[in-house]
Amino acid sequence: EISIFQSIKHRIVWLVIGLFGGIIAAKMISLFEVTLYQNVLLAAFIPLIVYIADAVGTQLEAFAIRDFSLFKNLNFHFYFVKQFSIVLIMAVLLGGISTLITLPFISQPVPLILGVAIFMATLSSLITGLIIPFIFRKLKKDPVNGSGPIGTIIQDLLSVIIYLVVAYYML
Repeated sequence: EISIFQSIKHRIVWLVIGLFGGIIAAKMISLFEVTLYQNVLLAAFIPLIVYIADAVGTQLEAFAIRDFSLFKNLNFHFYFVKQFSIVLIMAVLLGGISTLITLPFISQPVPLILGVAIFMATLSSLITGLIIPFIFRKLKKDPVNGSGPIGTIIQDLLSVIIYLVVAYYML
């Protein structure tokens, strides 16, 4: 029932923050120019790393926002441990599958870098998918407005940093 102007007002701040985050991400990638130059193929997998971690974080965020709404007295510690266990298993599966799929086609160490980075980036989605909606809830802000855009840019930054740091140390 709110006006178009009010809807835009509620959403645009978070999206502008994300815009600035994207510019920061580009700057961070440029800091790893030498690593990317040494193995240009690494750049081709940046969208995959970002997508997988974002997808896991988005799923978790949707569940968390729903569960926070439905269960007002939710035991956050128990909920976090359960979600951590689920995300950990998914991280192992996704990291392992990505390594196995790319191993026959791509020279070492890229498949291993990819698997380790996907594992770690997937684990980091706990921050964006669970912690950020929890913080919004604690601040008495609607997690629907800000969790998605803020979580996405933080997850993108984390994923890119994780991937490039793993590549830097494994090359």
